[in-house]
Amino acid sequence: MRNLSDNECFRKAAARGDVTFTLVGQDVSSPKVICEWIKANIFTCPEDKLREALNRAIAMRNLSGARSAD
Repeated sequence: MRNLSDNECFRKAAARGDVTFTLVGQDVSSPKVICEWIKANIFTCPEDKLREALNRAIAMRNLSGARSAD
């Protein structure tokens, strides 16, 4: 499994001309959004990507100081 940094992911997306949207860890809705993405992609996405997304959602959920989007 190759773990791309966020910067590498953004560079890959930009090279393809993809539009991106950033979630921040302390936004209380971020883990929920990631879980919805996992649900939508559970049958088509590689397991390592699903696992990474879940791990990030859990890490975000455990952050102190969560707040609504600004």
